Amino acid sequence: MNQKIKSRFKSILNWVSIIFVSLSIAIVLRVFFFEIYMIPSSSMEPALLPGDIIVVSKMSYGARVLKPVKFIKEKKIEYIRTKGWSSLKKGDIFVFNWPKYRTFADSGSSIYGACVVKRCYGMPGDHVLIKNEGSVDFHKDLNLFPFDSTLGWSVDNYGPLYVPAKGEPIELTKRNVIWYKDILRFENPGDHIEDSCLLTNEGKRILQYSFKHNYYFMMGDNFYGSEDSRFWGFVPDGNVIGKTGFVLISLDPFADGFKKIRWNRIMKIL
Repeated sequence: MNQKIKSRFKSILNWVSIIFVSLSIAIVLRVFFFEIYMIPSSSMEPALLPGDIIVVSKMSYGARVLKPVKFIKEKKIEYIRTKGWSSLKKGDIFVFNWPKYRTFADSGSSIYGACVVKRCYGMPGDHVLIKNEGSVDFHKDLNLFPFDSTLGWSVDNYGPLYVPAKGEPIELTKRNVIWYKDILRFENPGDHIEDSCLLTNEGKRILQYSFKHNYYFMMGDNFYGSEDSRFWGFVPDGNVIGKTGFVLISLDPFADGFKKIRWNRIMKIL
């Protein structure tokens, strides 16, 4: 091998090394530290606007890491979570996977749906209660979560509703077993919901149940323009992706040219 070929081979090897290291750093940053997310709707106005491109901190609550063996052997998506820099608090805005309870229960597919951003309104162990004085029971005709028409709830007169906390027991009744059936089916695949209990595959009737996960009740700041936990229920702790950090750049979807950039929102802390 002459000197010219050796030099070319060495140059290619250097470039391959640079690309490999760069990709490795990018993957580590994306998995453990940061993710970029574009706001698609007005559900979080005025805090977040459509076209905001935000940086999401995964390490704030701990990064989710895929279990590779589980995925390779069983084709199931499951995560472990690293230790975070802080704990999730009421009022935090965070990105999460919309929970696909029905799909998960019916077919055993992933619980992790599309990415969504909302504000935490109810923490594990809280009782969510929304009372807007002078309201006209807006959207009272809608089929709101927990899908019990006898409650007569509306988006602005809602609750009280208990938010499940890990390890905290509740007495199952004929009524609340309907309210928490999505969670019961999610946490106990293959078991069945009966009259006022959870029936295991072994035929055991569970009348007092302790939840296996923490859950969160999420709402959009655009109170009447947000489809959130009032419509589809609680977010499991495993679906949490990360806390919103700041707006990297904001692009107005209805403007053109330089007017498209919302200059006053660049690097805005959330």
